[in-house]
Amino acid sequence: MRKMIFAAAVLLASVRMYGISLEECQRLSKENYPMIKQYELTEAMSQFSFRNAAMGYAPRITLGGQATYQSDVTDFPEVFTSLMQAMGTDVAGLSRDQYKLQLEISQTIWDGGYSKAQREAVKAQNEVSLLTIDKDIDALEAQVNQMYFGILMLEVNLEANMCMDTLLVSNLAAAKSAASNGTALQSDLDNIRVELLTLRQQRSQLERSLRTYKDMLALMIGRKIEDNEVFEVPSPVIIDTSRNERTELRLFDAQIAELETRRKMLDVAVMPKFSLFAQGWYGKPGLNVFDDILYNRLTWNGIVGVTFRWDISGFYTRKNDMKRIDLSQRSVELQRDSFLRNADIRQTQIQSEIDRMYDQKAVDDEIVRLRESVRKASESKYRNGVITVNDLLRDIMNENNAVLGRSKHELEMLKNIYDLKMELNQ
Repeated sequence: MRKMIFAAAVLLASVRMYGISLEECQRLSKENYPMIKQYELTEAMSQFSFRNAAMGYAPRITLGGQATYQSDVTDFPEVFTSLMQAMGTDVAGLSRDQYKLQLEISQTIWDGGYSKAQREAVKAQNEVSLLTIDKDIDALEAQVNQMYFGILMLEVNLEANMCMDTLLVSNLAAAKSAASNGTALQSDLDNIRVELLTLRQQRSQLERSLRTYKDMLALMIGRKIEDNEVFEVPSPVIIDTSRNERTELRLFDAQIAELETRRKMLDVAVMPKFSLFAQGWYGKPGLNVFDDILYNRLTWNGIVGVTFRWDISGFYTRKNDMKRIDLSQRSVELQRDSFLRNADIRQTQIQSEIDRMYDQKAVDDEIVRLRESVRKASESKYRNGVITVNDLLRDIMNENNAVLGRSKHELEMLKNIYDLKMELNQ
């Protein structure tokens, strides 16, 4: 029986001590975020586009056919035809119905670098798409941070509320004892009871707010958060403020790189292209026209050779297209400069708050120590009838506010540290 009780106690302690960390919430929120599946889709689409771009040097095979009827055809003069008939040879002549079934194979031997530029463009576009998703994920991390530290702040308020509840209950007992001895008034008891009821009303509101925050965070991380789970206070981290690794900066660089691939595409689009080709067809007329005139029959025919193609229409719009790319690049550079400027302002503000709260920490400790000393003295004075219950309640409230203020300042400093960490993406 004792073993069972001990096992149950250990199990209960393990449940109560189960903690959830900020890092775990960040990890689960990413795994549960629908946009995370966009990575796979983007990569898959990029692979298909890259494979298509790599087909630039693949042989082109075309199978086609036609059947036509012409109003006129090439033929010998009537005098020549009469002469041939007189010699005993009947000239059939080309028929006006003509047929062709053709197979053509073309192999590019040089495309001016177009296929390579197209593959580079696909890679650059894929990088932009992936970094855009990364930026959305960063925004998700900021939301998780906000929720997590909001929960910690509400728990601090609840803890301070419980501590003050304990003090009020203790002093209510002392006031009851004093009232029974005739050294305290019934109004003293009523004042303490009113403060206790107000305090417990505030606690109920805090508990509802805490449950709402936990439910919202649970939706983000994809699992239920129990009431007995302990939210671990994150440890302070060291941040290198000289190193900014924000995703937006990499995204701006990727956008500029993508514009460079578009510029290269314009360069190679106006280059000449050379190909080998082979054509073979079965039909009439064939390559030997005289044979077709004499016998009017279906024959096999073939051609092999080299083709040269230079589409100079790209020169018409190339200058304007280049200017558009230059303007787009300038726009991205201005966006990056504006982002860096705003990031520097935010970083300075956050760092200033961290420094201010760090300097205030020692003062908060001293204020709490003094408020506790004053409250203890007031409790003694009230029991001896030196001060009123209102004076005691005021000193209890002052101590509670001091403890609560110190805890809030510590959490705010920690939150600002993690905000700065996120601001620099470290």
